[in-house]
Amino acid sequence: MLRMTNVTKVYRRGLVETHALSGFTLHVARGELLSVMGPSGSGKTTFLNVAGLLDPLDGGEYLLDGEPMQGLSDARASAVRNRKIGFVFQSFQLIADLDVLDNVEVPLRVRGLPARARRERAGARRARERRGARSRRGALKGKAAMISNGCARRRGALRPAGRAARGRA
Repeated sequence: MLRMTNVTKVYRRGLVETHALSGFTLHVARGELLSVMGPSGSGKTTFLNVAGLLDPLDGGEYLLDGEPMQGLSDARASAVRNRKIGFVFQSFQLIADLDVLDNVEVPLRVRGLPARARRERAGARRARERRGARSRRGALKGKAAMISNGCARRRGALRPAGRAARGRA
């Protein structure tokens, strides 16, 4: 699913070069979970930025589902991110003026899915039951700015690829 081989990423500021990744190799098979841990400055954020197609790699090879990720146009990288890569941010990144369900649907709307398909994919009923919000009937209808941090964290986790109902994109 995700394969990086001898990946390098160098940041340059004037004459100073910082080798954030050097000869980095990783293989994550479909269904495997990965935890990224390490001390400050060890390359965790750089790895995530390269894996998420936010920063280009400077050397090596990156395959996602067997497809090379080097040299993609911005439009192609955005399309791959929208369909295959999910981000869960520490600060949730919910849009305050939208209700929670609309926040979950944002990436599906970008994909161009019709409203009915978005609602089905967002899996409002199942997501509410699985996340324990059934006791608070309005939890998915309330504005994102008005929900608790725990609720926002759970809803933010549902959002990246709109996978709440089926566990896949």
